[in-house]
Amino acid sequence: MRFAIVICLLAIRVLAQTGTLSGTVTDPDGQGVSTAPIQATNVATGTVYKAVAVAKGSYTLSKLPAGMYDVTVPPIGFTFPKYEKKGVAIQAGQTARLDIRLTFGGNLGTPGDDFSLLIRQKSKSSPSGPAPRGRDGKLDLSGVWIGNPADADNPEMLPWAEEVTKQRRARGGAGNPGESCLPGDNLLISPFIYKIIQTPTVIAILWEGNVPGIVQIFLDGRAHPKNLDPSWMGHSVGRWEGDTLVVDTVGFNDRSWLRVFPHTEMLHVIQRYRRPDLGHLEKEITIEDPGAFRKPWKIRDVWDLAPGEEIAEYICNENEKDVVHLK
Repeated sequence: MRFAIVICLLAIRVLAQTGTLSGTVTDPDGQGVSTAPIQATNVATGTVYKAVAVAKGSYTLSKLPAGMYDVTVPPIGFTFPKYEKKGVAIQAGQTARLDIRLTFGGNLGTPGDDFSLLIRQKSKSSPSGPAPRGRDGKLDLSGVWIGNPADADNPEMLPWAEEVTKQRRARGGAGNPGESCLPGDNLLISPFIYKIIQTPTVIAILWEGNVPGIVQIFLDGRAHPKNLDPSWMGHSVGRWEGDTLVVDTVGFNDRSWLRVFPHTEMLHVIQRYRRPDLGHLEKEITIEDPGAFRKPWKIRDVWDLAPGEEIAEYICNENEKDVVHLK
């Protein structure tokens, strides 16, 4: 009996030292954004607390240790860019309110113009279960997947690359090759849908929403060609290290962008794919380019399985004339 009383007193004491953050997540029209992910990072400890908005966009983060928090909502497809509010105070035994009003992204909130958001609304959660394996015993990465916002390091750039990045950001990212129907994401970290087709000797990744729409990863033991012609997506060879697929890519041209960062033809990318369970695919990307960055840096991403979805035809024609007027 005494033990139970002590436990109850400890629980009350812990609750007395914590607070709650609640509010709503809405779009510019005031409509609730259900399933929006909210993250509160404790400034002192770095601990991240997470919640997901429910009906009409309401959310609650409880049992937050008293202190200051940075609150973020990661980008949601192409509809909503990242939201961030720094310095939100949480007091012990009290509820702080933060109503989050998101802004529209590149599609300006056009209904039905963000297939990644529509897919997430149809499937509230990824299927559970163990990751499948092929006849050779290797993990089977096959399936149709939907990308999530990537978590990237801040690269340490050489002066010339830092200046180019500064100029691109000042233009709001205008001039990205994707505006002219050229490859805009050679790292495959956009919120597109992707399809992986796996065989013992080659893996093909197809995607919808950007050109060229396909990349091959050779698993037959071949090396990179000695005289590679630089290309947008480079040349990829892979190998298995246990349950991790390691993909080595070289031979990039210097015209593509790494997000907003420039690079040279010395770019070397290592990707590690893991499938911890049926519904998720983890990607860790290591980027090194001594011509643009002081040291290697990483990007981390997770894809969710999208049952019932399929890759559709994607067409992008050149001779774009409107983008220069989008100031």
